[in-house]
Amino acid sequence: MVECRDGVKLHTRIYFPRKYAEGDALTVVMDRSPYGQFGLELLDEIFVPAGFITVTQDMRGTGLSGGHFSDWHSDPDDAEDLGDWVTNQTWSNGAIYSFGASADGLGAFTTNYKAPSWLQSQYYIWTSSIGYEVIYPQGALLYNLISRWISGTVRDIDIDESYGEFMENEAKTSWWDALDFTGQYDLVSQKSKTGKFGFWAGWYDIFLRGTLAAFDGYNTQSDPSVQHASTLIIDPCGHCQDAAAFFTQDIIAGRTALAVMQIFEVFGVRPVARTDVKNITFYVMSSNDQYGRESGQFWSSVETFPEPAMTKYFFQGDGSISTDAPTSGAESTSFVFDPTNPQPSAGGNNLFSEPGCGPLDQATIDERDDVLVFQTPTLNEALPLTGPINAHLFLSSDAIDTDFMVRVSDVYPADGGIIQARLLQDSAVRMRWRNGGLDPEYMTKGEVYPATLSLWNTSYVLAPGHALRFSVSSSNYPRFSVNNNNGLLLADVHYPGDVNIATNVLHHSAEFPSHIELPVVTMGQLPKLDDIKVQFERAYPDVDYDKVIEKGPELIEKLTTMGRRGNEKK
Repeated sequence: MVECRDGVKLHTRIYFPRKYAEGDALTVVMDRSPYGQFGLELLDEIFVPAGFITVTQDMRGTGLSGGHFSDWHSDPDDAEDLGDWVTNQTWSNGAIYSFGASADGLGAFTTNYKAPSWLQSQYYIWTSSIGYEVIYPQGALLYNLISRWISGTVRDIDIDESYGEFMENEAKTSWWDALDFTGQYDLVSQKSKTGKFGFWAGWYDIFLRGTLAAFDGYNTQSDPSVQHASTLIIDPCGHCQDAAAFFTQDIIAGRTALAVMQIFEVFGVRPVARTDVKNITFYVMSSNDQYGRESGQFWSSVETFPEPAMTKYFFQGDGSISTDAPTSGAESTSFVFDPTNPQPSAGGNNLFSEPGCGPLDQATIDERDDVLVFQTPTLNEALPLTGPINAHLFLSSDAIDTDFMVRVSDVYPADGGIIQARLLQDSAVRMRWRNGGLDPEYMTKGEVYPATLSLWNTSYVLAPGHALRFSVSSSNYPRFSVNNNNGLLLADVHYPGDVNIATNVLHHSAEFPSHIELPVVTMGQLPKLDDIKVQFERAYPDVDYDKVIEKGPELIEKLTTMGRRGNEKK
């Protein structure tokens, strides 16, 4: 029970290599977690056979630790206290690598705030260096994510306070500073023997945006000694275990053994120079029909991300999509949004099995009267996309506040000719927060407002014979909380308040040309990484790759289940 500066004692476990001899001083890999000693902390044990000592700690208010969960606000001090304690032990050589997956990674980023001299290198898995944007994208609350995570992880005594803090800080107040590494990447400097840092993301992961932000910050805004020294792998799934079946190419439950190679290289266990793996390795997704498998569904590895041609696709008055801007003067399309009958969620960047995650079919949802659907003609050739997706909309409503949701889907006939609309990415904007800021900005009936939505990133090839679809609505529940169109803030004692039915309008005219920018690339910018098995066996000739593939799904399922169960004993 390691004592912190405020007297709170935190439960800590120390693992030594089997051949450790008293008097040896070794490098430590440290992981701090809210999931308890039999949760994600167990991941650290993979480093023990490589000659590291691993130190794992239950965050305060979780597991067997004392205190109250602080929504990561105490983690900079707690991590510094643990690291200082470790480096004063006879078995420590004074060097510590931090390691963190998911919620553990959120805490690991805060370790940098104190710039401790003992922090040598870091590896992050499916986690985020920014907090607000992954909980409140464009001000819309990811309700299912935060409510279910808190109730499943935080102790009963702390649940109301923890949830309340997230609701009270619906605006991006200074409370979020503890979960925002933006502007502080210069604290990252070269101390390790490898000079490397590593990141593992997922295209359908809940923390995709925050992982990409961190990778960019470590490479471009850190100390010059370590700029462009970080590596990145993006698998299709991240936390999204349930989407694994959609992706077919040499992967373990939607993930790749290449990540293990990357982790060991970052921590200096073993280089992987004999492979074709470069700084950035990512899965190029597509549909899992014949045409999709012929067009995408492969791994690519590059030194830098391909530079996309950001191409505007405009909403048209006839329900089509075109790269030509609309020419008419007063085109718009409206729909009625009733908060008591919200559109159900299906897929996307979610954590839990309900409402599902990944590229789930949106076709039935798109048939609703409160969903606007716009679609291209059938594509004659492949449309490869890699990079950020952004929607630029012009919107109005007869309510003082409402939400607008946007989806991008791949439309094609599946077996039996049934049309599917497979989700690429989606997001939302809560109109009172359309401009950010600390105070809500309400709408006036009839006035048209611009709003920009980040739909995060993707790498996806739409196959020939498919079509591109944009869908616009005002709900996506329980992925997002339902807006009752009355303007009440989430922490208001009267929330959720009266239900107001709203008529919402998407404008798509010459004056108000709503459009979505897509990151169009060429297939030549997505070089295929040949045969993952060959790459792995080159790096690890003494490892049975087939056994890794065989056992991989079982391990991934165990780790995913640990993350979902929170503090339950396993």
